[in-house]
Amino acid sequence: MDILFDARMLNRPLSGLERVQLNVLRELSQLPEVKRIRVVVVKHTNTAKPLPASVERCEVWTTDDIIQILTDPAQRPDVYHMTWFPDSTPRDLFLPLLAPASVVEVHDAILNRHPEYFPDREHFDWYNSYIKQLVRNSDRLLVHSRSVIAEIEQDLCGDGSIADLAPLAVDPDFHNPLSAGEVKERCARIGFSGDFILAVGKDYPHKDHATLFRALTRLPQSVRLCIAGTKTWHKPGETSDELIAKLGIVGRVKWVQGLDDQDIKALIQGCKAMAYPSLEEGFGIPPIEAMALRTPVVAANATSIPEVCGNGAWLHQPGNDRELESYLRRCLIGGADVQLLIERGVQREKQFSWRKTAQLTLACYQKAIATAKDGTSPRKPLDASVRASLASAARYKFNDLERELVAWQQRCLGAEQQLQRAQTYATKLEARLTHLGELPISQPAPPLKPPTTMEPSAKAEPASRPRWSLKRRLQKIRDAKQKRSKS
Repeated sequence: MDILFDARMLNRPLSGLERVQLNVLRELSQLPEVKRIRVVVVKHTNTAKPLPASVERCEVWTTDDIIQILTDPAQRPDVYHMTWFPDSTPRDLFLPLLAPASVVEVHDAILNRHPEYFPDREHFDWYNSYIKQLVRNSDRLLVHSRSVIAEIEQDLCGDGSIADLAPLAVDPDFHNPLSAGEVKERCARIGFSGDFILAVGKDYPHKDHATLFRALTRLPQSVRLCIAGTKTWHKPGETSDELIAKLGIVGRVKWVQGLDDQDIKALIQGCKAMAYPSLEEGFGIPPIEAMALRTPVVAANATSIPEVCGNGAWLHQPGNDRELESYLRRCLIGGADVQLLIERGVQREKQFSWRKTAQLTLACYQKAIATAKDGTSPRKPLDASVRASLASAARYKFNDLERELVAWQQRCLGAEQQLQRAQTYATKLEARLTHLGELPISQPAPPLKPPTTMEPSAKAEPASRPRWSLKRRLQKIRDAKQKRSKS
C-alpha cells in the first residue's frame, strides 16, 4: 500500500496531536502491508521529533503542491490520509475528493459546539461549514473513541457508519518511570514539594477547571494544585485568575508551561492524583499516561473519558465538585482502596498500544480503497473538468513562497493606504465640524468629498516607505545563508 500521510501540523511545537501522528507513523511503517509512506510536511521546517527513518519526507509549500501530487498519475498514492482539520484554505476541501481513496481523521467536534471560542460569528460559521463539508468528502472517517462517532452524527451532520475506531495509547517513554530522586528534584525545580494535585490542559471552559478549583477550597490548606497548561480564556468575569481570586486560593494554584517530557513524567509521578474534570474530550491520553506511571486518576464521567478509563479511574459526575473533592481526599490519605485503583489503572493502560492503533488505521485505509473501487463510497467524485482545472492550476507556480509573501505585503500596504485615507478624511471632518460651530445658522456648509475606494485598475498614490520591506528581509536571509555556507 502507498500512503500519503498529511502531517503539515508537525512543524508546530510537540503537543497531543503531533505525538499521535509520530507514534502512528512509527508503527505504520513497520507493518508488512505498507510498502511506502510519504509524510506531507511544510517545506524547510523541522519536526519536534525526528520522523521514522523508513518514511519519505514530502515537502510542500501550499495545498496546491498536494493537489499536484494527487492529480499526477505518476505520484498518486493508493490512499490519502488527512490527519487533522487544516481549515486554512477552501482548497483543502478538494484533497479527499482528488485522491483515489481518502480518510479524514476526526479527533473531536468540540469547536463545532463552541462558537464562543472564535473571534466572531463569521469565523465560527466558516469553520463549522468547512468541517461539515470535509467529513462528507471522504471515503472513510477515522476516530479514536465511540463518543466521537456520535459527535459526527449530531454535530457534524456526517455519516457515522463510515467511521472506523482506532483507540490511542501512551508514548512509549511513559513506560519508563523516573527515579524517586529525579522526581523530587524536578518537581522542586518546577515549584512543587509536598502534597499536590496535577491537572493538564488549557483553561477553556469545557476543561472545567472551575469544578476543580471549588473542590480544592475544601481540601487541606497544605495541598496545592499544579496545572500543566496555558491560560487562554480571557472573557471578563470567567477567567481562571478571577475565579481563583474569588475562591481565595491564589497561593495554592500554579500554572506551568514549557515543560519537557521528563518534567511531565516527574509531575505525574510526584503528585498525589491526576484530576481530569474535563466535560468534553475526543479521547483523553493524560489519564492513561498517569495510569502507566502508577498514579491514581480522578476524572469526569463525560464523553470519551469513561470509555478510555474504564475501571482504572474514579469517575465523578461532571461538574460535581463535592464528589471530586471526596475522591481527591481519598487519594491524599492513601490506603488499600487507592492501591487497588492504581493496579486497575495499570491493567487498563496495558489494553492500549500504538501497534493496535496502526493496525486499525490500516484496516480503515483498506476499507476506503475498497469502497472507492466498488463505487459504494458516500463521497461524490469530482467532475473530470474540475479535476483537470485543479491540476492545471497546481502546476502553475503562483504558490511560490516569495510570490505568496509579495501578495501578502501588497494586501498589507493596500490596507495601510486605505487607513491613511480614512484618517485624512476624519481630520477634515473634525475640522469641518469645528468650522460649522463658528458659522451662522443661515450660512450653508461647504461640501466635503468622502474618501473613495480605489478601483482595481486605479494606481495607488506613492506611499511612504513601509516600515517592513519584504525585499530587504529576503535579501538579509540570502546574505546570512551565503555567509554561513562560506564559513
